[in-house]
Amino acid sequence: MFSKMQCRLCILGRLVNQRTVSTKSSITCTNGTLINSREKENLLDNHKCYIQRQIMEERKSNIDNSESSCSKEKGMQKKCSQKNINVLDDPAVIQVGSTMKSCTHEVKEEIFQYKKDRYNRRSIPFSSGLLENSFHATVSQKRKVHLSGESNYKVARTKTDEVLELAEEIKCPNKVQQIDKEYGVNRQWELTRLGIEQLQRPRPAFEFTIMSYNILAQNLLEDNEYLYKESPKQVLDWKYRSEKLLQEIQALNAEILCLQEVNKKHYTEFLEPKLKQLGYNGVYVKRTGDKLDGCATFFKREKFTLEQSVSVPYYKSNYSLLDRDNVGLVVKLRPHKHQYSEEDSICVANTHLLFNPRRGDIKLGQAMCLLAEIDKVAKTNKNRHCQVLMCGDFNATPFSDLYKFMVQGFLRYEGLLTRTISGQREGQYGKDNYLSRDFFPSDVNISDQCQHIESENKHASRRSHHQENYGHRSQPAVSQSSGCIWHKLNLVSTYRHTIERLGHYEHEVTTQHSADACTVDYIFYSVQHRNVHTRRNKHTTSNIMEDKLRLLGRWGLMSSREIQELGNLPNQYNPSDHLPLLVKMMLI
Repeated sequence: MFSKMQCRLCILGRLVNQRTVSTKSSITCTNGTLINSREKENLLDNHKCYIQRQIMEERKSNIDNSESSCSKEKGMQKKCSQKNINVLDDPAVIQVGSTMKSCTHEVKEEIFQYKKDRYNRRSIPFSSGLLENSFHATVSQKRKVHLSGESNYKVARTKTDEVLELAEEIKCPNKVQQIDKEYGVNRQWELTRLGIEQLQRPRPAFEFTIMSYNILAQNLLEDNEYLYKESPKQVLDWKYRSEKLLQEIQALNAEILCLQEVNKKHYTEFLEPKLKQLGYNGVYVKRTGDKLDGCATFFKREKFTLEQSVSVPYYKSNYSLLDRDNVGLVVKLRPHKHQYSEEDSICVANTHLLFNPRRGDIKLGQAMCLLAEIDKVAKTNKNRHCQVLMCGDFNATPFSDLYKFMVQGFLRYEGLLTRTISGQREGQYGKDNYLSRDFFPSDVNISDQCQHIESENKHASRRSHHQENYGHRSQPAVSQSSGCIWHKLNLVSTYRHTIERLGHYEHEVTTQHSADACTVDYIFYSVQHRNVHTRRNKHTTSNIMEDKLRLLGRWGLMSSREIQELGNLPNQYNPSDHLPLLVKMMLI
């Protein structure tokens, strides 16, 4: 202990004064061994710090090398620019996931090589900017790539003719970027597995997008202003809303538009002439009675030809069940594709069912009338159906009895509570009225199979009038008032009703105002076969076997929380109290 203290005093003396060191030379000599050992320890400590510093520098250099590899990829863009060919003038290329930063470097290289090979096959100079600026990926542990896009699942505008051929995959004007900035990152494209395969290995097919949109008739807005008290007054003005609506339609650039709540005057004076300039032809049907709005279906002239158009008024005199002024519109479109056959025609139905949440019986009757007309229009000469798309505002929530009937194709209606059939919140209260077996009038000549009854089948339907209830698999050919209803269209919803980018923890919302927020708008399409399972009052569809009409992707919706952050509808971003539904389809 005494020797260590002497050593410390010696070192301190050296630092203070040279004279003090000289006077204590004897002490330092006697304790020289201690000083040498202390210096060795200091050298060892310095050596350890040096080694640790080297390790840290090596790690830092590895990180810099990985970042520099990306910068080398950017050098390819300069080589391409020497040929005076601008690959993408306005990049809005397909997005994959949310951000490239979450993608591993290995996957970056794979995607980069894939894009490079694809452009080389088309003799188009490749630019790494395509990858880093607008091509993103999120890869899970199972290495499944989730694809999504800013808007219209698309390829950008380009200058060269060769790139325009590539852009034919998915069209998108420049104005989509404006839509995306306004909506933020809340609406992203969600591709199906087939959509991913079509993106990676494109094959010749007829692709198109279809949109369903309740645009909120101005007269209905003014009659129900209390619902929109939280919206700024300027966004409720029709001049503002009409301009915003046209911008949105032009930006999303769908080949088929199914619009609801279209004011007759606004259709003739605004929508029809404006959309005609954009290459659309339209068909319109106004609601019966003194109502001012109706449904309109537009289609691109360069893509389709109108074969047939049928208006479906749900009003039937002398029947209390069918005494409302709602309407439907069914059109049959012939696609401009090579090797056309009769089954390639697309039957597009557009409707707006009754709103009253407590009258599910009326909604069910209106749905039967619409399905019967679809069955008639879509039937081919071979007694089969062409491809079917059914769009609109059904005023029914997912997993309700009405929704179940659409996707399952069967419903045992006898004994159902009318105010709960549509599943709307307002239907939780009211009188308890139950559906009887003969709730739908037989004189309308629509069978329980949602088909028009011909004169020769009238007798057969009467024979089965008083028979027992039929199971799902043993449906009769023709029946009325059996307690069950069917349809043979094999419909599937294009949306999943939970938000994929939020991990399916939040529900999709298609309409939101100060009174409610829920999903009531749908786009259904026909398939060959599907299984529908019901668990905890929720219906899931599995084992889908698609027909010629196939789903590639959907433009994802927002949750109620996200809409609330932007402001209840209508707001500065959306001119209606509904959100537009947009899906990408392929016809093979």
